[in-house]
Amino acid sequence: MAAVVDRRITWAVEHMQQHLSEPLPIPELAARVNLSPSRFRELFSAQTGLGPVQYLQRLRLRRARLLIGRTFLSVKEVMALVGYNDPSHFSREFRRYHGIAPSALRVGGIATPPAAANGPIGEIPNHQANPTTARP
Repeated sequence: MAAVVDRRITWAVEHMQQHLSEPLPIPELAARVNLSPSRFRELFSAQTGLGPVQYLQRLRLRRARLLIGRTFLSVKEVMALVGYNDPSHFSREFRRYHGIAPSALRVGGIATPPAAANGPIGEIPNHQANPTTARP
């Protein structure tokens, strides 16, 4: 039996994907879909397998790896495009998730698949956060 897809969570995922560079407070996302923050977190986790904050962080870090690997943008420019404003925080999170520093990825030209070992982001049918098909 297929799980029911909640269109409010689908909307939230699409909104996250389209607004990576912006602050996306969970209470604000919840209000936009007429849910309390706690109910939003509960539904989001049930549907994606991750909390909204973790989902957004993975989405941003996967997009960053894609941009670093496929563009000539500086790491600082990529960092801003995916919603980070602190270089040390971005580098630390990037390294924790991908196992390599963003600057080393750029300098070394390493072409490894993005975070495959970390497992997929929780998937919503027809709205998967897949960095190999995302367009910068």
